[in-house]
Amino acid sequence: MTELKKASIYIFFVSIICFSCSERELGNGYYFLPKYEAIDVGYPEGEAIVYKSNEEYSFSNIRIRGDVLEVHADSEFIIAKRDSLISWETNTGILEYFIILKKNDSVIGPLTKEKFILKAKKSGINLEFK
Repeated sequence: MTELKKASIYIFFVSIICFSCSERELGNGYYFLPKYEAIDVGYPEGEAIVYKSNEEYSFSNIRIRGDVLEVHADSEFIIAKRDSLISWETNTGILEYFIILKKNDSVIGPLTKEKFILKAKKSGINLEFK
């Protein structure tokens, strides 16, 4: 294997590791625990959550629970989209939206998509869902 090919493979794996870490770390002591990882680390509810903690995998201050599908964060805000769970394997099919204000640890939501868009615009939030 050529040195260039080895270097490319190394960079690929480092990128994946860095991406997965940044996906979970939301800044200011907030973390996202995806459902697939909740099962792996033994989180008792087996659901995707957003929580605040002094260390990762310490779940004493859960801010959003249910089945959190997507999360984005900047230095001031966290936005989250979830489809609430009826049971461990069954969702409601109704999407709900949340905003966390990091400076005072307040959670706004659940909101409908329309109310979320209005609140995000009014609050100057420049984060979007994919």
